Amino acid sequence: MTSNNKSSFGQALHFITDIKLQELEKQRLSYQDHAKILEDAEELGKKGDILKKVEVLAKAAKTWVGSGALSSSNVVGGKIHLDNLELWLRQARHDPSFSRDIAVGWADTLEEHIRHNVMRLDSAKLFGGLFNEWLASGDSAALAYQADSDVPPDTGSSDYVEVGRKEMYEQKEKLSSIIFDDYPVDVKALNVYLEDLFSSEQAAEALERLRRQLRGFSNSLLRESIDEDDVTNAITGLLSTGLLDEEKRATLKAFQENSTVLEEVASVLNMRLASLESWSWPKEGLLIEFRRHLNGKYRAFTDPDIIDALLLHHLGIAWQVELKKALTRVFESKAWIRPTQESYADRTLRKEQLPQNDPDRSIEAEREKIRKDMFFLTQLQDSPEQINPYDDLVDAPTTGSKKSPAMVKQKLLHILTTECYLNTTLYGTHALLTSDIEWFGPSLPHASILTILEFIGVSKTWLLFFRAFLSSPLRFPGELEPRMRKRGIPISYSLGVLFGEAVIFIMDLAVNQRANGLFLHRMHDDLWLWDSDVKKVSAGWSEMNKYATLVGIKFNEKKTGSAYVGPQAEDATGLPKGFIHWGFLEFDPKVSRFVINKYDIDLHVMEMRRQLDKTRSVFGWVNTYNKFMAFFMRNLGGVPAYCFGKDHIQGLVDTLAYIQRQLFPEGTGSAVGYLRKVVAERFGVTDLPEGYFYFPISSGGLELRNTLLEVLALDITFPEEQNSEDEAGVESYVVDNVFQENKALGEDKFPKRVEHDIKEYQQAKEAWEAQLGSTSATPVSSRSHRGARRGGITSSLARTSSDKDVKPFMSFEEYISLRESGLSSWGNSYRHMLDLPPMRSVVQVPKVRELMEVKALGATRRAWSSMDWYEQWIVSLYGEEVVSRFGALEAVDRNLIPVGMVQLFRSSRINLDQ
Repeated sequence: MTSNNKSSFGQALHFITDIKLQELEKQRLSYQDHAKILEDAEELGKKGDILKKVEVLAKAAKTWVGSGALSSSNVVGGKIHLDNLELWLRQARHDPSFSRDIAVGWADTLEEHIRHNVMRLDSAKLFGGLFNEWLASGDSAALAYQADSDVPPDTGSSDYVEVGRKEMYEQKEKLSSIIFDDYPVDVKALNVYLEDLFSSEQAAEALERLRRQLRGFSNSLLRESIDEDDVTNAITGLLSTGLLDEEKRATLKAFQENSTVLEEVASVLNMRLASLESWSWPKEGLLIEFRRHLNGKYRAFTDPDIIDALLLHHLGIAWQVELKKALTRVFESKAWIRPTQESYADRTLRKEQLPQNDPDRSIEAEREKIRKDMFFLTQLQDSPEQINPYDDLVDAPTTGSKKSPAMVKQKLLHILTTECYLNTTLYGTHALLTSDIEWFGPSLPHASILTILEFIGVSKTWLLFFRAFLSSPLRFPGELEPRMRKRGIPISYSLGVLFGEAVIFIMDLAVNQRANGLFLHRMHDDLWLWDSDVKKVSAGWSEMNKYATLVGIKFNEKKTGSAYVGPQAEDATGLPKGFIHWGFLEFDPKVSRFVINKYDIDLHVMEMRRQLDKTRSVFGWVNTYNKFMAFFMRNLGGVPAYCFGKDHIQGLVDTLAYIQRQLFPEGTGSAVGYLRKVVAERFGVTDLPEGYFYFPISSGGLELRNTLLEVLALDITFPEEQNSEDEAGVESYVVDNVFQENKALGEDKFPKRVEHDIKEYQQAKEAWEAQLGSTSATPVSSRSHRGARRGGITSSLARTSSDKDVKPFMSFEEYISLRESGLSSWGNSYRHMLDLPPMRSVVQVPKVRELMEVKALGATRRAWSSMDWYEQWIVSLYGEEVVSRFGALEAVDRNLIPVGMVQLFRSSRINLDQ
């Protein structure tokens, strides 16, 4: 398939859409003629023949068979059954006592039904106009190459003209200076470092198991054949990466629908696998394409041949799955340093003295689980069927998979906040450090990658193939001759992810070994260290720098920073200078939490306004608006967990409102106001109900997302204006049960848990002594224990069960030493801090239940319970107004809406102005 031919997928989509939109317009014009009966009915009403008017209107309602036709129930407006109406009309003609007002009510209901159909079909015309505008606009990346031109953006011709921003050219020059320049790695010194890292007895055993496993896999993968399921998995995975252009993506989607094609592709891939030793990139080279993301970054993609892309993805995922299994065994082995473990005697005694306590629910147990599930090699797939998003800059929603980059990043923020409050409560100190690797993908030396892979057991055959993959011929748009890549890994390839994770795993292990069990939390190359002991953090940072120098990578100074909370700031001298940022948040040591950085907000508001101004369609504007607002929400921390206090939540509400004021400083005042103005100017439609803008496209609305609701709907406390004047004249807070003592938020959570320790200890001690039949109890000191250090139970507890009748209960100091390692009550508090609060339930009032019973023709009535909180909120707030205008909760007959285009609208990348 050549790039100057529209894809069959695109053609089919346009064809189906055109048919549906034509049918919409045909039915609208036909119903306009049909609705002229309203004029005849009006004349009959003026003449006083109300029964004849009802007959005429009833016939009009009953005989219409297009969009808006009555169902088999023959019920109009939920009030009149036409079969019953025939009987009532007979009574009205012959019963002198029959009230004329009842007949007037019938006429009003029938007229309203017909007018609603007129409005719904008028709305369908608007819908068609909006979609046609979007199709022609190029606002969607999936449609841009069809809307703008049939000529691809680069043909390598001499008359090529570069178009783009200054930043893009600067990144191009920087990229060129890196990837075409070989970096001299001291391979001997790197191997010495690796040998030393695995020099302990436990580490040496783990390394030997690792090598055996990878040597075996190196041989077995070459003998495996690729089947149709493998091709299907590879296609699904490739479509999630954003690697290929829209036309090749459409081709892959067509492959998925044809089993014969899948079989043939599998055959070709097996042929290429059999000759893997001679595999190479095309001699003409790979074209580099710069793509801009919502955060302003440009990234350089290459666009490989479809068969090469499938083969490379399949092999990369196979290696990812195996490497993750192998390295996880190292993580789970005794080679990996963990907090001091209790002796068997201590553990047995603790179980006896604290029978209700579950150590598997402790803070340390929760940390271990989170580290393994969310921060250890999470870029690598667990199985070929699993889909890992490769880029945290894609237009992801604020909610979704718990392991999506956006959700992992949000979880990290919650942990950072919770750990700071925990450490400052227990120890009075907290050290935090962050960094990332500058130009990590492009700068990673090939020698470092291949040396590490060889060290852990990858065979020579695969090392030669990996070298061929890395040494790709590349050319920028406008260049005719390719240049050989000498450094770096290409973006969005599964093999590139594999190499990056293999190299950084060694840093993970080095920090663990050299900083007394400290865990390096990371998302690919975003790196985070923290602990109550600043010396451990400093030691980890020192080891990271040592390893980085050996493998030829450099930390990004602009993104490197640290913070220290505590009385002795001189202890933090080993930490790097710089501020700590997370999205649009900045850590403030003075308040021990993240605060919103308004400067970053202003910069991105300017960019959002630029991108909105560049859109050429209403749907394109809404899509861009929704994705930018989701981007803002993600980078403000997303839905706040319980670890955030009232100040953060109020700041989030204020900031989202501030963004709206900055986007619409005058005139329209809001997104809805702007869209009202545009729809009126372009399509001549006015007086649309408010809900029309928020209702989904599948119902004929514009699907504008109100991001502010994601905070306002939280089932936690929010500040509200006092209705009456109070003494301070400031805002007061409504206190929900979530702020009661057992559900304290933010910085209040762990201090309250400390207060409970004395009481819980006394209860456990009394229960133990009661079990022994003892009546004596040693009083517990009420002095502060904030400074108690963590650790195992002291040796005084190491007694045998035969001494049970004389064995004293553990001291209070021994009890609180288990706060992190052994007490489930502290573990419960820790987990609660990381939890997301539920959304407030919108109560379904009788009127809303009634509205949902009004079934739109051709639509599937949805149950209230099947709606999420946002849908319930929108229906409850705007439903009555929408039904009043259109007669149902749908502005357009769903059967006539081009569903394929609706899905494309929701899933396609926006075509950002470069």
